Amino acid sequence: MELESIEKRIKEKYNYQKQNETKFPKKNLLVEVTNICNNKCIFCANRKMTREKNNIDLNFAQKTLKDCYNAGCREVGFYATGEPLLYPNLDILIARAKEIGYQYIYLTTNGLLAKKEKIQHLLQAGLDSIKFSINAINKKDYKFIHGVDFFDVVINNLKSTFDLKQTYKFNLFVSYIATKYTNYSKKKIENFFGKYCDSVIVQCAKNQGGYLPLINKFLKCDNDDTKIVNPCSYVMNSITITCEGYLTCCCMDFQNYLVYADLNKISVKEAWNNATISNFRKRHLNGDLSNTLCDSCINNKCKNILPLSKNLCTIIDNSFFRDDNDLEKRINEYLKKK
Repeated sequence: MELESIEKRIKEKYNYQKQNETKFPKKNLLVEVTNICNNKCIFCANRKMTREKNNIDLNFAQKTLKDCYNAGCREVGFYATGEPLLYPNLDILIARAKEIGYQYIYLTTNGLLAKKEKIQHLLQAGLDSIKFSINAINKKDYKFIHGVDFFDVVINNLKSTFDLKQTYKFNLFVSYIATKYTNYSKKKIENFFGKYCDSVIVQCAKNQGGYLPLINKFLKCDNDDTKIVNPCSYVMNSITITCEGYLTCCCMDFQNYLVYADLNKISVKEAWNNATISNFRKRHLNGDLSNTLCDSCINNKCKNILPLSKNLCTIIDNSFFRDDNDLEKRINEYLKKK
């Protein structure tokens, strides 16, 4: 880690311990418009999620966008644990965010529903950036990773979206999550997607915020030596609003185990430094993460996991973190076909 980054973290830690609060962020606001997904990615906990499938209430979402803006936020992303293009009112929310004054509006999609007309409609509403999550460069790998057989459809949607850059000004990215079986060279991945986007982001599969610790055992890239740093920036300076209207520490909180406020009852500004999250931020700063989902994420442990707010989460048996028959089955089937 660079010296400047270390000094910044030390300063932030000192300031937090002194003031017992963090400033409401200008960026890093995510609104989970839906937790429903039409893919079953092997490295994603959505395929195991037992939380009720839901879409965010439009009126609540519009009010919360205004509240976050008034609190100082200027950028917003419309995605988290689900596929945002499944949300029927996405164009309305984007237009409302732009009307409120948000300077940068973005989303990440798996691309299956990203037909040219749909994307054009979202751009007209005010969307500034689109990221396609495509985690394969051939049909066989795509079906293995995504769990569906729509490689050609998604690639064609990416190409047609790129064509729209001739008419609209927006950023277009591709993100590629590599596994030990699909860990091609970065150059090869960039050569495949590079003609149809502004930039390609390549990362190795992680344990999904602690929900899938077996990822590190079965899918971790052999050359991946990156580590998740504590204190976690998500906990310290990000806002993720779930489709139920809850405030959570993490955009990968599939069971709401890191929820610390119900925004249907209090404002986001009130919730931002409430007692639950203030105590949890201190635990991060002190490295005291035992029995939390964050411990499973940062240290890849599979011990007893307790939620921050028991009445706002969907409780799961702790075997959830240790067992993943579907993952092993898919790997075995993939290897047989090689």
